[in-house]
Amino acid sequence: MSRTDRRNWVWLPSRLRFRVLGLIDVVALWVVVSVLLGAGAWWGLDAYRDNRDYCTENQELRRVVTDAGEECIGVTAAAYAFDPGLADVMGRIEDENKAAREAARKSGKPLVSVAVVMPYTSTTPGAAMSKDLIRHSLQGAYVAQYSHNNGAATDDTAVQLLFANVGEDLAHWKTVTDELASRRTGDAPLVAAIGFPNSDNHTLDSVQQGLAPQEIPAVSAVLSSRDMEDPYLFKVSPSTDHLVDSLKQYVTDSDNKVDRENTFMIADEQDDNYVANLRTVFREEFGEEYGIDDGPVQRRIETYRGMKGLDRGDARVFRRAVDTMCAARAETVFLAGRDADLPDFLDTIDQRPSCYRDPDDEPLRILRVSTGRDPVTETPETRRIAEQHNIEIVTAAAVDAPRWLAGRDGDDQVPRAFGRFAGSYDRYFGKEKADALSDGYAVMYHDALTAVGTAVAAAQDNGVGSVDHQDVYDELRRGSPLPRCAAGCVQGASGVFTFVDENIGADKRVRHEAAAGLWPVCKPVPVVTFPKERLSRSPLYRTYQEPGQTCPRP
Repeated sequence: MSRTDRRNWVWLPSRLRFRVLGLIDVVALWVVVSVLLGAGAWWGLDAYRDNRDYCTENQELRRVVTDAGEECIGVTAAAYAFDPGLADVMGRIEDENKAAREAARKSGKPLVSVAVVMPYTSTTPGAAMSKDLIRHSLQGAYVAQYSHNNGAATDDTAVQLLFANVGEDLAHWKTVTDELASRRTGDAPLVAAIGFPNSDNHTLDSVQQGLAPQEIPAVSAVLSSRDMEDPYLFKVSPSTDHLVDSLKQYVTDSDNKVDRENTFMIADEQDDNYVANLRTVFREEFGEEYGIDDGPVQRRIETYRGMKGLDRGDARVFRRAVDTMCAARAETVFLAGRDADLPDFLDTIDQRPSCYRDPDDEPLRILRVSTGRDPVTETPETRRIAEQHNIEIVTAAAVDAPRWLAGRDGDDQVPRAFGRFAGSYDRYFGKEKADALSDGYAVMYHDALTAVGTAVAAAQDNGVGSVDHQDVYDELRRGSPLPRCAAGCVQGASGVFTFVDENIGADKRVRHEAAAGLWPVCKPVPVVTFPKERLSRSPLYRTYQEPGQTCPRP
């Protein structure tokens, strides 16, 4: 009997096998089939809708649409292809995370998590970080992670890093901080977050509204704006006040006197925290004393709109400012802007006839601040312009990697831990460009994680059974560099430091420099010159070092 014979269909009720199907039977069968097909389609569509909003199967990274395209936002301990250029360093961090978890499982040593909060993509000109800065930051964090997990001084604790992507414009901080808050407990509790690369409202909101209410300490690697204040926000970088103070110490040196009759200031007019604070500090430190004036007759201040940020400008915005500066025959210019603007500023000088200087003229000195010596500011082209126009660029920086790498004998300004860091960096990332450390980001992210690791180890040494975020916060606030780093000094690649709580002993009725900051104490602030390097005879500036006090050797 044929298989197509309905009488052989055992799944069909017997009464239907041996008679012709009626209308009711046909309708009933179609209803059953339709229900099954509809349920399957609905389940499939629902699963598609559920998964299309996520970049990973475990739904740790959420897909969001931005003006630049799509981004994957969230927190994960596994390497994800945010950008092909990050594959190597993220793979190394993922491997170290696995090794840390395995070591904790076998030995029972405490395992903690630290989130690296920053953008992981850079596709637009106004992105918060460039691709190079993102990669260098993660590389520095990896060197610190590996050193902590495999070092003799910290062999009782292990750290795993979490990739916490807030988006290239930093706008998706709430998704990230909500997730971080949920990870404060468990087998690898979150004890701190590092990163926070830009002084803007998104960064401040992520701490004040996201992490601080959950008592999670945030340790920024490169923030310097004095507006970035919160009791849970620690900064590894010197503040703009300290950077500008270092410049002031430099120009008061007998060899670097400033003629107040020939000064000028050019400032980024964007309304973000970093440049706004930098404008203010330059005015406060140099304004009246050095003749900077924005009056209607002898105006010595011009503004431009910088290349970074949502409200960015372009190279043309320098033309008016440069023409006015050159017409005033300025010899000392205070440049309150970002690194990315310096090449266009110099290029504009190169193109404006009014800026021609006689060989016998005094050099044009440009005073500025920066995290490091970003390679974009020291290219062959910028060197050519500087040499041709007799320009000297003087920068107060948190990191002077070229000088430190040179390691001159007897140079006591080279941080003791920098050589060890540089050796590790070269071992893991030796294929990077020779100037990869110059922008300072690898060094500063290394030091941010080293600060957290030092606090984790100190909490463990104090007999804490299970280190948590509150223990780490307490230890970060407890260190003192005097005398001789007796309490919790951070052996940073950029120098030895601890954090100061400016609220202690402050007069609450008077607002002064000590606002609510948690800034580094005894942090070196070297001053570098370009294109010709001139070593200042002034002592190395150290943050918060009072007359008569002695900071430990950096």
